[in-house]
Amino acid sequence: MKTVSVLLVLLLLSTHAPLIFAQSFSDWAAVQQIKTNEKLLVKQKHGNEVRGEMIEASDTTLTIDRDGKPVSIPRGDVRQVFIVRGKAAKGKWALIGAGVGAGAGAGIGAIKYSPDSDDSELWIPVGVMFGAGIGAVSGFLFGQSTRKRTLVYNAN
Repeated sequence: MKTVSVLLVLLLLSTHAPLIFAQSFSDWAAVQQIKTNEKLLVKQKHGNEVRGEMIEASDTTLTIDRDGKPVSIPRGDVRQVFIVRGKAAKGKWALIGAGVGAGAGAGIGAIKYSPDSDDSELWIPVGVMFGAGIGAVSGFLFGQSTRKRTLVYNAN
C-alpha cells in the first residue's frame, strides 16, 4: 500500500513538472538585461524582422544598431526578441548541398541513360554538374540563415 501511494504522489508531481520548469518569456526586464553589442533579431507585431546589435532597452523602447544607424522600436511594436549566436556555416552547407545535388543529378542522369542511344553517356556527368551546382547554391543559402537563436521576450 505504501508503494502505491508513493507512486501516485510521483505521478502527480510529474504531471506538474512542466509548470514548475516553465520559463516566462513575457518579462520585458529580460530584454533590458541584454548586454550591449549582442546580436539581436526583433520580430515586430506587424510582421517585420529587424536585425542588429543591442544598444539599450528602456521601459518604452528598444534601441538597436542596424548597419551603423540606431533604430528605436517602441515596446508596443515588439512581438519577439531573440539573441543570435554563432557563425553562419555557409561553406559546410554548400558542400553538403553539392554532394546531395551531385548524387541526385547522377541518379537522374542514370535514369536517362540508355545503351541503345548515341551520346546518352553524357546524361550522368551533366546531371552531376547541374545537381552539384544547384545543391551548392541551395546549401549556401540555407547555411547563411542557420544560427542559434535564443528567445528572450515574447509578447502575448
